Order: sequence, then C-alpha cells, then structure tokens
Amino acid sequence: MRPPRRCESDQSDQCGGFLRSPKEVMVNRFYLLPTFFAFMLAAAFTCSAETVNVKMKSLSYDPKELVIHLGDSVTWSNAAFSKHTATSDDDGKTFDTGEIQPDAMSGPVKFEKEGGFKYHCKIHGKSMSGTIVVKPAGTN
Repeated sequence: MRPPRRCESDQSDQCGGFLRSPKEVMVNRFYLLPTFFAFMLAAAFTCSAETVNVKMKSLSYDPKELVIHLGDSVTWSNAAFSKHTATSDDDGKTFDTGEIQPDAMSGPVKFEKEGGFKYHCKIHGKSMSGTIVVKPAGTN
C-alpha cells in the first residue's frame, strides 16, 4: 500500500483531494467543533446519574427522606436482623424491592419521573416509612 502523495500545489482538486483548501478547513472546524461540544455536554449529563444507598435499620430507613435527581437510582441495604422491603405507597406500583434479607442489598431502582415518592416496609407497616424526592437533573 502506497502512502498518500505529497503535493506541491495549493489547489485541492489537484493531488487527488488529499489536501484541503483553507476555506474548507475553516468551514469544517466551524461546523464540527460545536457539534463535538454538544455531544460532550450531552454525555456529561447522561453520565452524571448516581446510585444512592438507603440503609434499612431495625424499624427505620436512613435517611428517612432522600433527595436525588432525575435518572438517579436507589438501592436499599438491610443492616437489621430481620428482613425488610421498600414498597411504594401506591401498593408497589412505582417500585417494590421485595424482601431483603439481613446483610443483603436490593437491586437498583431508577427514578425517571420528578416528584415525591413515599414508601414503607410491607413487613413492619407504615410506621417504617421513607420518602424519595426526585428533582430535575442539574438542580440542587
């Protein structure tokens, strides 16, 4: 395979199109750089999602109220001696971890809708309850 030819001419149509005119270079940079930065910005927002853990204690969640951002996920870890659940107050329609054994952790629950989500332990009733508050991405 031969390497590209070197051209002594500053005409881009000569030399088989390997060289570009200064105008072509500037136009490509003008359009490609903003597109590149837009993709990088979108990737930064996409990659910023976090997974946050809530600890299940004897009869409480820690923290009792958790504020996260749209797209974040929550896991629950059981630090108690009995099994627990984290079940949304809408009869588990939004999320339900199922029973989590002592020293075990739930799978991640991703929150893709803003708002407040109250939940409780099905085993211990609503006296063991918590709230997940989901805010728009990029807010405090």
